[in-house]
Amino acid sequence: MFGAAVAYHGHVRATRDIDLVPDPREENLRKLWRALEALDARPLALGDLQQKELPVGWSPEALLDHGNRDLATAHGRVDILQYVHGKLETPEDYDALAGKAEPVDIGFGVFLVVGYEDLIDLKTLAGRDQDLTDIRALREARDETSAG
Repeated sequence: MFGAAVAYHGHVRATRDIDLVPDPREENLRKLWRALEALDARPLALGDLQQKELPVGWSPEALLDHGNRDLATAHGRVDILQYVHGKLETPEDYDALAGKAEPVDIGFGVFLVVGYEDLIDLKTLAGRDQDLTDIRALREARDETSAG
């Protein structure tokens, strides 16, 4: 989760996708749908399930249910994160996350990178091996040797 943000905050590593946390308001999610449609985005299969067996079809309404999605696009994988228990559950949680994010100009536009402390929180909540490795590397990069 948030591999590009990890690199931005000091630990460069390969990542297979880009993670997006969209503004959860309907107007924005409909814009996101149009952008994803232009990228020919399609849900990845979940385990042994086929895309046609997913509980919610891929449509603008699927984004409006505020779930998480992993998508294949014409330009690579995109993960849409709209819900993280304990951190990202409401529009107000999104506003708090966005309010502490850091703007980055990439030449053709500005995007927000999740703030360092929020990134640590999100990775702690996810708790996967890669997330814990990232936390250690980020803390080392910032000389936070006393942090657990």
